[in-house]
Amino acid sequence: MRHGIQKTVSTEYDGSTLYHFLREGMGLAKKEISRAKFLEDGICVDGERQKVTAQVRKGQQVTVQTEKPDAVSGHLKASNAPLEILYEDMDVVVVNKPSGIPVHPSGRQTFEADTLANRLVHYLREKGEEGVIRIIGRLDKDTSGVVLAAKNRTTAARLEQQRERGRLHKTYLALTDGIPEPEQGTVEKWLASDPADKTRMQVCPTGDMHGRYAKTCYKTVKKWEIKNTALLELRLKTGRTHQIRVHMQSIGCPLTGDSLYGKVVGSAGPESRAKAQEGCGTRMNRTALHAVSLDFCQPFTGEPIHIEAPIPKDIARFMADVLE
Repeated sequence: MRHGIQKTVSTEYDGSTLYHFLREGMGLAKKEISRAKFLEDGICVDGERQKVTAQVRKGQQVTVQTEKPDAVSGHLKASNAPLEILYEDMDVVVVNKPSGIPVHPSGRQTFEADTLANRLVHYLREKGEEGVIRIIGRLDKDTSGVVLAAKNRTTAARLEQQRERGRLHKTYLALTDGIPEPEQGTVEKWLASDPADKTRMQVCPTGDMHGRYAKTCYKTVKKWEIKNTALLELRLKTGRTHQIRVHMQSIGCPLTGDSLYGKVVGSAGPESRAKAQEGCGTRMNRTALHAVSLDFCQPFTGEPIHIEAPIPKDIARFMADVLE
């Protein structure tokens, strides 16, 4: 786990101020430099603490602390439940989240709950890399798939910047009760909390003072016309609560198994599907939404990274047994 960043001064920065090298040569933000100043041995040249006004020379090693070495997620109790690691390096860890567990403790949950964050605390502690867990981009409890976690503050800040600039993004797969028309398109609708039920979101008028702009792009990957069901690939251009679920419901294609936004059993599609499920003993008992891939750049080297999470067994089984 990285608690500091180190880089050798190149010919280009020979004779420049340390501050200039930190900003241009190491790509640190003003806030990161300011924070490091107040850490023990926060900014060092060849192992010696230096002021940012000092001059640097070619070949010198500059080290910057990103956070206190003893910073830990002490409020979270470690959970030794299974954790599937898809990718890991000294700055990030990517896991395949199963459906049914939340990302973080929330509401009435205590910090001793079995959440993805609690499992990560245990995993890193066992490796001797205990630190502060910072998850970048949450998934709903029902949703499965790729989740990215940063191992230190600077990594988290750089990943958040990538997300804001569209360089970090997830691709989702979802089953819908209904086939969208057109089969590929974009949904741009503002979203706000439902005043009648705070657990729900709803489409609201554009510019509503209580709402926020949201944009979802979708493409039909496969369709089962007799079952009135589609498999969609989706990408979020914004990250609002329940965005995919509400946007798909708003165009008449709620996600299969969605108890909060789905169609009431009794309409032709869900009713016939329920009978088919009973016949084969298979049901979609959760929202059929899966974060299938993640693209981002390694926050310090800039290397492009692509991670995939296989379609989970429950969704694959539902497609094979009920839809095929």
